[in-house]
Amino acid sequence: MPITSLVIKISLLATVLACGNSLALAETPSPDAVVLEGGRAVLQKGRKLVEVNEVTKKELVLRFPAGVKRAVSTASSVGFPANRSRVMDGKEYMLVVINQSSSSNPMGFCGAGEEGTLYVLQIEGDKADVRFSLPVQSCLKSIALDTETGTRSPYLAITWNDTPTGIKIAWEHHAEKGPTTQLYRFQDGSFVAEDQ
Repeated sequence: MPITSLVIKISLLATVLACGNSLALAETPSPDAVVLEGGRAVLQKGRKLVEVNEVTKKELVLRFPAGVKRAVSTASSVGFPANRSRVMDGKEYMLVVINQSSSSNPMGFCGAGEEGTLYVLQIEGDKADVRFSLPVQSCLKSIALDTETGTRSPYLAITWNDTPTGIKIAWEHHAEKGPTTQLYRFQDGSFVAEDQ
């Protein structure tokens, strides 16, 4: 009896520890859609970004410039840093990170890595124009968004900034700058890096 009781206690303790560790390592995910003004949302559907009317459920494929359309159609993954768009100077903007595989050789250097570019899109109906883009993560160039030691999605390191209006990006590691944060101020319809 004592051996059986000890085995049960050890098994129970191991289960509790395993559950506790998995909760401690759980990642805060990034949003899976961006809510736009007027009851619309943008989400990824297959190899496209679509706008969905939340009332009628009607879907429209967003129209992009050719380069962004190609990037979305060949993306290894897509992430949304913010769950809501922002209206600035009467125009609506949303954030999206489009990732491409770092290498065509999965067994080679950075074979499982990604190269991610942030796009700030101005949304007007079903048209999305790029107002700003910036490489924000790269296996090849050793650039990593801040994940707060693995406890949140890297996309959450990109946030809308209220004062001054713009975008703030936090990097856990940047090959040229080390750990750093950069503000990109909204100015005359574009985003300009603040002096550090």
